[in-house]
Amino acid sequence: MKKKKKKILRKKTQFHSYVDAILFAFVVAFPIKAYIFQNFMIPSPSMESTLLVGDYLVGNRLKYFFTEPKREDIVMFYNQEDPQYPQPPEDYIRLVGPIYWDKTKDFFKWYQKKYFVKRVIGLPGDKVEIKDRRVYLNDKLFHHNYEQYVDPHGFNNMPITWDNQGEVNDINFGDYDGIIKGERDNFGPVVVPKDCYFVMGDNRDLSSDSRFWGFLDRRAITGSPFIIFFSSGKEPIKNIKYYYQERPKEIRWERFMKIIK
Repeated sequence: MKKKKKKILRKKTQFHSYVDAILFAFVVAFPIKAYIFQNFMIPSPSMESTLLVGDYLVGNRLKYFFTEPKREDIVMFYNQEDPQYPQPPEDYIRLVGPIYWDKTKDFFKWYQKKYFVKRVIGLPGDKVEIKDRRVYLNDKLFHHNYEQYVDPHGFNNMPITWDNQGEVNDINFGDYDGIIKGERDNFGPVVVPKDCYFVMGDNRDLSSDSRFWGFLDRRAITGSPFIIFFSSGKEPIKNIKYYYQERPKEIRWERFMKIIK
């Protein structure tokens, strides 16, 4: 009888182990990051004191798959002014989703538009008006304890005209008729059209929001932030004069794993 040849078992090299680990992480992490959760950092004080500069958030990308945003929800959406693709486009090859191949570095690049977060104020069909900073919805005062005003002198109250469509991928911001809509502290009235929302930052004096660039298209909303997993930064702005002053940074231990409301 012929003896059976023994199978030769080849040991994996360290390099192959690294490759397997990277591929496994890619297969598992990519769909989670792309379709379920999104992590990002708050870069501006527009949502203080609800969300602070230096708060690191996890966003739920599934929240609005089957439901619509409600009034007072905090929503995530892409910055429409960011380019759709990394620049210059001739240096990159799109592989899948937000993953590109950088031809200049011969390596992968992850590119997505930056996230904005604002609070939903006006729903489709709502009449929105601002008088002396106070928001009126359908002619009724809309006031809650998360609003913050830091500029007592009407800083930067310039006329607002919606005359730049800024269209990106068939998603644009609302009703561009070239008519002056008012100013930061006295705005409107405007009526929110179908499939759009009027969103504002909680820090009303330092927020670029629907007052300035128009209605937020429903298709631009990608989810809602739900937890702060890390926070490090300067003391929140309580008065406009502190906006330009140096303030020490610190880790905000009390904000770790804080649920966002």
